Amino acid sequence: MPENALDELGLPLIHATAGLEAAGLQPATDRHGQSVRAWVRSLGGIQKDGVTLSGLTGRAWRFASDEGAHLGGYDAAPNPLSYVSVGMAASFMTELRALASARAIALDDPVLTLENFYYRDGSFPKGTMISGALSPEVSLTCRSGADPADLQRLLIDAIAAAPVNGLVRDEKISLFTLTHNGRQIDPVTLAALPGPALADPGDPIAGLTPVLNDAATGPLAEKTLSEEDMVRRIQANPPEAPVLDGAKKLLHLRTTCRVRPDGTYDCLREQYAQASASWRFVVDDRPDARAAIAPDSMSHFSIGVAFCFMTQIGRYAHMAKLPLDGYRVVQDIHFTKGGASSGTGEAGTADPVETHVFMDSGSDDDTARGIAAVAERTCFLHALCRDRAKVKVRGMPVST
Repeated sequence: MPENALDELGLPLIHATAGLEAAGLQPATDRHGQSVRAWVRSLGGIQKDGVTLSGLTGRAWRFASDEGAHLGGYDAAPNPLSYVSVGMAASFMTELRALASARAIALDDPVLTLENFYYRDGSFPKGTMISGALSPEVSLTCRSGADPADLQRLLIDAIAAAPVNGLVRDEKISLFTLTHNGRQIDPVTLAALPGPALADPGDPIAGLTPVLNDAATGPLAEKTLSEEDMVRRIQANPPEAPVLDGAKKLLHLRTTCRVRPDGTYDCLREQYAQASASWRFVVDDRPDARAAIAPDSMSHFSIGVAFCFMTQIGRYAHMAKLPLDGYRVVQDIHFTKGGASSGTGEAGTADPVETHVFMDSGSDDDTARGIAAVAERTCFLHALCRDRAKVKVRGMPVST
């Protein structure tokens, strides 16, 4: 692959795809109502692409991931944290609208804003870095005749009903298998997923068939502000953010979710620390998945987790100068359906993330184990699942 492989591929950054069965890619077995399996490969450098298959919708989507210049990327696609933030915000919006309908509360032009905070501490090249997640914060503005206290209760209950909330609210230690040079080995320091690893998928993604959108729908991911322009904007007007102790460094993302006329969502993701380019996404959580024009919220969330873990594998191996010829993951996340959108009235939850890691290298098994362990410890999104980061409601909902 060339260094800027995404440009060479010449595909939309997000698009539907077909041909999974012929490529040997099988869905995860459903446990709680919706499971999302993700296959992710490295394209070289910091760039990756991956495919999700939702057991709930039956739809497969292909996503691209890159980073900005501050991490040696080309800024050609959204970063992993973007996908998770967008998936979370859209999931909360879906449950909010369903619950408002059930309670006969009119919401005109609701705008849901999600603040995600992460931190890192220690040295990546030395293998001492650790990443963590702080409590996300959600706020709501809308036009409504409802009492603000009723709107606040609505937002709190909608967050509780969202499937992704079960991963964030509780301590969920991710589970792993590790296959090195074609042989499954004990990951030792990582929590082991019982049983045999899934079959190594190899590299089937390139052979999948793109199913491209009608041009009238527009791109499903679009850059709205460059990394350089975002740096200048932050310098002129720094956002409010937590103050961390010691040498910890903050990452702060803000995602604003609005409802489009067709019922899909427009999600704008901005990143303030470390500054990154801003991206706009389309998310489609409408009930008729057959008519979906964009991935659903849980597919966005799931691919982001897999992308972030893959990023840490590649970065650490590169910085530590460890020979790594190839690596890829197959990841399953088992969610419940949304408690409001499905009508169950139950709180949303999910099982711990399950990741099958495949590495090809000239190193020994202990080196492979070490790479996987550092990748899990430094992955912001596994930290979001691992840490107790209960979602907070920021202030009373504002009726405009």
